Amino acid sequence: MIVPITDDRIWRENLGTLRPLDLPTGPILVIAPHPDDETLGAGALIATLSAQATRVIVVAATDGENAYDLPPAGRIDLGLIREREQRKALGLLGVQPDSVIRLRLTDSGLMGQRSELERRVMEVAEPGMTILAPWQGDFHPDHVACAHVACSVAQAKGLALISYFFWTWHRGSPETLDGLPLRRFIPTFDARAAKAQAIGQHRSQFESESGDPILNDRLIAPIYWDFEVFLSA
Repeated sequence: MIVPITDDRIWRENLGTLRPLDLPTGPILVIAPHPDDETLGAGALIATLSAQATRVIVVAATDGENAYDLPPAGRIDLGLIREREQRKALGLLGVQPDSVIRLRLTDSGLMGQRSELERRVMEVAEPGMTILAPWQGDFHPDHVACAHVACSVAQAKGLALISYFFWTWHRGSPETLDGLPLRRFIPTFDARAAKAQAIGQHRSQFESESGDPILNDRLIAPIYWDFEVFLSA
């Protein structure tokens, strides 16, 4: 079982006075390394923007098939399960199935597929979009790969970039984020509820017959904060 190194209370105390996030005004291109990251890190923001009729496109980089130590057939099945879970979760956040672009790259292998990932993201990035992607220090290699690709595409196309967090809350400390332009988004009750419902769709991450599940009560504690945190210059 993964146990966070920093207590949830300490995070909330350190993040409670951040400046507010300026909401994007144009379309959003969300990059998700695995089929729950976008909800864990930015679910309430996505729900809010969708409710405002903002166009939200999600690039699902992998199907999360390697979350557990499974034989090849089991990994294929898990990938299909997680694809369905993500579709249901994103639907609860207001994102339609035709707004999800599945790349089907290798889970836990994105560092070695960065060129292909960048090529595919470059194809769908449009003028005026804001890219929403993991932070480049978010500890998981797939998150780091997506972050670097997002930065490259944003620079190449002159797009705004907002970074979200997940593993940082569990592998980092407040000192990890010292000096960064962090912003806080305070969602409505409805947006928070949509996020919680969406997380609940990812049942495969809470239940496993092949070992400890990926998500547990301590790991999902940040989804119950009354704010989300982003990096935005």
